Amino acid sequence: MIDISQLKEVASLEGISEDALAHLAKVMQKRAYRDADPIFNENTEGGDLYLIGAGSVRLNRRAKEGEAQNLAIVKEGDFLGIMTFMVGGKHSASAVAKGDCTLYVMDRNSFDEFTEKFPADGNMILMIFIERLVDSVRGMYERYIDMVNYMWRWR
Repeated sequence: MIDISQLKEVASLEGISEDALAHLAKVMQKRAYRDADPIFNENTEGGDLYLIGAGSVRLNRRAKEGEAQNLAIVKEGDFLGIMTFMVGGKHSASAVAKGDCTLYVMDRNSFDEFTEKFPADGNMILMIFIERLVDSVRGMYERYIDMVNYMWRWR
C-alpha cells in the first residue's frame, strides 16, 4: 500500500479529495525503476495506468530502420500509458526510466471502481487525460506543419 502523503505530493492529483486519495493509495502499486530500466515496450499489450511520482521517463519508438527515436520526456506528476489504459491494445511507444524514478500503477478495473465510488474525482482525472492527449495532438500537428513548410521551401 502507498502512503497517502506520497500521493498528496503529486501535482496531477491536486484537488482530489482526501477520501479519494486514500482509496487510490490502497489500489495503486508503487514501483521503483533505475536509470534505463524498461517500464513497458512498444507493441506489447497495455492496460495499466502509470503516474510518475518522482523522476522522469523517456518515451521512444523504433523507426523502420530499427533505430530508437526519442518522442518525449515525461516528468514527475504526469501519466503514462493513457491510450492503452483507456481503449486497450498495444503500446505505441516504449517507456524507459530516465534516472531513478518512482511510478504509481493502477489497472483499469481499479480505476473503474474508483470512478464509481468517487465520480467527481474520477472526472477530474479523466479531464487530465484529455488535456494530455490534446497537448500531444497539438504538438504533432505543429511538427507536421513545420515539416510541410520545410518541404515546400525546397521545391
